Amino acid sequence: MTGELNETLQDIREIVGVENVVLVQRDGLPVASAGVWFSKEEVFSVASSTCAIFGVARLVHGNFRYLLMESETSKVFLASLPNYPNYFLTVTTAPRVNLAALLIEMKQNLSRIAFLLRQHLEGKLPPLRSYSPDDTQKILQGFAVVEGAGMKQNVSYPIITLDRATALSLRNIMRQISDTIPNTESVFFALNGGIRISLGGFTDDRLAAMSFALYDASERVIRTLRNSSLERVLCETETGRHFIYSVPNGVFSLQVTHGGQKLGLMRLLLKHYITEASRLLESVSASRAIIPDDLRELLLMGVSGSDLLLPGGEP
Repeated sequence: MTGELNETLQDIREIVGVENVVLVQRDGLPVASAGVWFSKEEVFSVASSTCAIFGVARLVHGNFRYLLMESETSKVFLASLPNYPNYFLTVTTAPRVNLAALLIEMKQNLSRIAFLLRQHLEGKLPPLRSYSPDDTQKILQGFAVVEGAGMKQNVSYPIITLDRATALSLRNIMRQISDTIPNTESVFFALNGGIRISLGGFTDDRLAAMSFALYDASERVIRTLRNSSLERVLCETETGRHFIYSVPNGVFSLQVTHGGQKLGLMRLLLKHYITEASRLLESVSASRAIIPDDLRELLLMGVSGSDLLLPGGEP
């Protein structure tokens, strides 16, 4: 069975631009792989990093089909196995991979991989790991590389201030997007400091918060694997697509339901609008949060002064 599974992964690996393919258990255990790594540590690094974003994407969209993270230097592609929610495929590629060929090859092979798991590995793989709060704390402490150093909490996001003219300009961009791209379900900006701009009244705070979290988790994965800045995320679900783009001091989010749209055309249109929105947001003022004395006392309760970093990195 191992030969059949590796052969199936190798079929995906043969696409020009694909570098590595890993079948991962939801808890970060790599089951099989095909690619250009030089060590097992790199395989485990990819598996453990991508399982985090897989969990966040499942919280936002349930049983999504695939998620694509794109940066200037690479793409990372996650695909759920049909009827096997505890397993997913991770594909890392060069920046100019043939995305259409990759999607077609993935569609053809995901069912094959699920079949092999069901026929040969059912009940043979280690059970999914779970941790108590104490276990989790011990694991986090294990990441400390300097003996005797306390854990530091760093809040690095600034708080921004928008004037009315900028907010209206951003709203106008969203209206153009809504009018240009058919079947738009939601479109908004989620900015640092809790600012959210949308068309009409914005009611779904959870979607804004989870979109920001999904992008933030994806950015950490890209930085871990490629030491590069994430540019955009695309999540494909059974009912539609969710686009998340990086903009200065926040993210842009667009959800559309399926209706015959051309993915390439949508990405081309969004590139134009994101460029214009980024130009507007680059000019907004940003400041560090000022923490009142009573709140500072509460935050520092039981913590030494050197163990807490406030926005901007100042203790």
